[in-house]
Amino acid sequence: MKSLRAGISFFSTIRAGGEFEDLTRNLYIMPAIGAILGAIVGMAGYPLSLYGLGFLIVVVYLGVEGINHVDGLSDFFDAYFAPESRKLKALKDLNTGTGGTVAVALYIILLTLFFTRIDPARVVPALVLSQSLAKQGMLHLMLSSRPLWEGMVSEFVRHARRRDYASYAVTLSIALLIGMEFLQQTALSLAAYLLTLLAMKVYADRRFGGINGDVVGATNCLIFLAVIGVWACSP
Repeated sequence: MKSLRAGISFFSTIRAGGEFEDLTRNLYIMPAIGAILGAIVGMAGYPLSLYGLGFLIVVVYLGVEGINHVDGLSDFFDAYFAPESRKLKALKDLNTGTGGTVAVALYIILLTLFFTRIDPARVVPALVLSQSLAKQGMLHLMLSSRPLWEGMVSEFVRHARRRDYASYAVTLSIALLIGMEFLQQTALSLAAYLLTLLAMKVYADRRFGGINGDVVGATNCLIFLAVIGVWACSP
């Protein structure tokens, strides 16, 4: 319970108590934390979806999760569009460039369109699964890639253990429960997760030589976007 509270406090704007060490000793619970946050956003977003207020659902999502991951998305795309010789420097740069600004704008626009389009009956399961998979993707990178430098991610990597791959049991359990009612959307969500995670891992390892907080935060955002897109666009 302490680790869940610590995880909610760390990955959202909700102050639930717990210590950072409680989380790092039990990283396998990250998908469960994502599911809890998704349920909170989903329950708040459901009445908004009845009126097609997609942008307000995005506001709720950002209000609950905060903007740290979106900031990572911005920094990642600044580095993505930088010349090969300046990619790492761009990743360290605290200033936001054109690439990052455009990426964040597109992210907000696409999420707004998806939440406006999504069937209200799907809002809660879509958010629970997308947040669970987003946190699973973050953890997978921290378990399988090396940190570029000292920072928050290196602290997570230092505490990560093979047993934390048990997180996939949590994620698949959540997916199976949701898949009992929404089989097609769940299967496509898992495919979107795998493709997005693979693309991010291959790119980060080849272009940067590892990961940092920006790469992990961007992965969270892109998996979340991809899965929400699946739920919004599937019949």
